[in-house]
Amino acid sequence: MNAEQTNAKRHGPSRVTTVICLVLVLAAALIIARMVKFRSQVDVTLPAVLWEDGEATAVNTSLHFHGELVKQWGQDDSFTGYLELEDQPFTSEESNKVWLTMAREDGGLNRGLLEYGKFPAHTPFGELYTDREYTQFFLFPFAQVSGEDDRTSTYVAGSSVYAAPAASLDEARSLLEKYGLLKPDGSLR
Repeated sequence: MNAEQTNAKRHGPSRVTTVICLVLVLAAALIIARMVKFRSQVDVTLPAVLWEDGEATAVNTSLHFHGELVKQWGQDDSFTGYLELEDQPFTSEESNKVWLTMAREDGGLNRGLLEYGKFPAHTPFGELYTDREYTQFFLFPFAQVSGEDDRTSTYVAGSSVYAAPAASLDEARSLLEKYGLLKPDGSLR
């Protein structure tokens, strides 16, 4: 053996080999982190108001959000359970289940399409916005519009919102303003 080979054996692996190993370990850690799912049970009942855009008053109600929330790094949140509205009997736990995929939006809110119904039939109900902690909710119900023939219909954004937690129209407007869901003239976006 010559002197260079002897020195290489004494000093261990080269820097290139060390960097490659560190990169591979880091990549494996990131892949494992993306696969880990954080499941939590949610059971929240909040005072809510239903406000029709342009109206001077709102209807007091309550919103009950319960089920399983799954958060996964680098993925949209998903929720399976029930979102019950006191003034909407068809949202009761006995008759319907909710499936949500909550995508992150600008403005600090998650956004998802709220659908009700027994599997496989799903009926769109509206768009749900919630803060990242799932403590504030904004539900914009859809309005069903008949198509050109009597057999087709579509769902379009309506002109009302459920806001929670809120016990009055002023509290609801304050929450909507905080997240930029009101236009400068005070109407819904």
